[in-house]
Amino acid sequence: MSIIITGDKVSQGICIGHAFVVNKDSIDHNPSFITKNQIKKESKRCLDVIEQLKTEYKKSSTKIKNSPVITKLMDMQLSFLDDKGFKDNILKKISSQGFSASWAISSEYHTIRKSFEDIEDKYIRERLTDIKQMIISLLELLQSGEKINIFNSRNIENRIIITDEITPKDVIDIYHNQGLGVIVSHGSRSSHSAILSKSLSLPMMIKAESCVHIIKNEDKLIMDSDNQMIVINPDDFELKHFKKIQADKRTLIKSYKESSNKKAITIDRIKVDVMSNLELSEEVKLINKNSDGIGLFRTEYLYMNRNDLPTEQEQYIAYSKVFKKILNKPVTLRTLDIGSDKEVSENMKVGQIAKNPALGLRGIRYSLYEKDLFKTQIKAMLRAAKSGNLRILIPMITTLDEIKKTKELIDEAKCELIKEKKAFNDIYELGIMIEVPASAIQASVLAKHVDFMSIGTNDLVQYILAIDRIDDEVTSLYDPTNPAVLQLIKKVIETCNKSKINVTVCGEMAGEKVYTKLLLGLGLTSFSMHPQAIPEIKKTIMQTNTKMLKNKVSAVLKCHDQTRRLQLIESL
Repeated sequence: MSIIITGDKVSQGICIGHAFVVNKDSIDHNPSFITKNQIKKESKRCLDVIEQLKTEYKKSSTKIKNSPVITKLMDMQLSFLDDKGFKDNILKKISSQGFSASWAISSEYHTIRKSFEDIEDKYIRERLTDIKQMIISLLELLQSGEKINIFNSRNIENRIIITDEITPKDVIDIYHNQGLGVIVSHGSRSSHSAILSKSLSLPMMIKAESCVHIIKNEDKLIMDSDNQMIVINPDDFELKHFKKIQADKRTLIKSYKESSNKKAITIDRIKVDVMSNLELSEEVKLINKNSDGIGLFRTEYLYMNRNDLPTEQEQYIAYSKVFKKILNKPVTLRTLDIGSDKEVSENMKVGQIAKNPALGLRGIRYSLYEKDLFKTQIKAMLRAAKSGNLRILIPMITTLDEIKKTKELIDEAKCELIKEKKAFNDIYELGIMIEVPASAIQASVLAKHVDFMSIGTNDLVQYILAIDRIDDEVTSLYDPTNPAVLQLIKKVIETCNKSKINVTVCGEMAGEKVYTKLLLGLGLTSFSMHPQAIPEIKKTIMQTNTKMLKNKVSAVLKCHDQTRRLQLIESL
């Protein structure tokens, strides 16, 4: 008899295969001590395994070539192993207290864990998972003298990995060794591992509680991340059912890909732009030649998981890769948007840690505070766009004064480039993110001072509804279809159309098929999303008659019952 358990979707997909169960939850080691004569040897052993693990991480980062996201994730791990305070504390426990290397490392972890408990920022607290797995790896090395990499072997090929926790390095190894998917008992959608699984299109589910105890090695599994369910030891009927779903999905994806080679034109001949969101410059290779351009390049990933700031030249090279691929089409580069759930190095932090990072010094507020950092980024953008169609997008705008100050800094950046005799493109469009209620309400005023607007639905929903979108305790209240949200989106679209400037939705709503017709009915004609979502969205657009949506969408806007409202949206 089959058993069904649930979890949360991180990266979509349906997998059918046998389980490979890894319980890595325990980090406790019994207290053990050494004699004075053993201190020197034990200290050396400790430093040796740290260096050995650093080498292992460096090797892992090269398994998938030309992937900056992996490099940056590994850099974070390496920076921790390089931390002088971490090593000194462990060596002190060995030399002064007579701890064994294993007990010293285990003890230091518990000290670190206690310090993390006092941190209010949930995203930062989640970094403890990465630290914990590094500690476990160090202890494994001390015990065996050789890193036991359970995911770096052919025994996980075509297996679904079941584990209590997972690190970015684990994700890389699972992907490299052809694991089918990953089910984790804990975790967060905002973790580095989750980010990486999406980037690699590796199906992943989290918060499948007690999965490491319920599921046994070699159990037959159906992992349906799309519907957030896991079937353990399915019967023949269930296997046949899900294999058909798999086959149907492959056929559907094939038909979607055929649509992606065509322009997105509705049945009533409305041309719709479908553009791509990028996290990293290397992702530009995923862009179909018939794409309408880049609607959002999140430049903050150049700044994250590193101990230094990216130079002007480093940024110039990254942006240039995108322009070389996307010829004669718009490339929208969003300026730095750190803060909230986007962790940066200590040397980029200003003042005290914000009590509420989502409402703190983030987006354009940070850039206007760190003017030189902002101008360096602008200079790299202008240089990279020498022969490109550049759109500069400013995040977190709330006032007209912020736009004016931004323009002044851009002018200063251009003057510096002229003095430095560096070639750049002086022709560009300047746009703003509409992601806080203040900018949405003032859209008619702000529209007179910019060339385009982009609606960031992720943050807009968060700020309108006063819901932290990365807080699992309130995520059920996160509702993009709330009438207040839809009314403001409609207002911004109408304002931009009246002002004859382009408006794009570049948040998660744009890439969700269920909202495509709704957004079209609100008057939207420009979408931007992850490249993998484009084929399906294009297909939906091409099957839609916008003239028939007006009355139906009007009914959605007037409906204040969530269940009924979702029914109306699905029937569009």
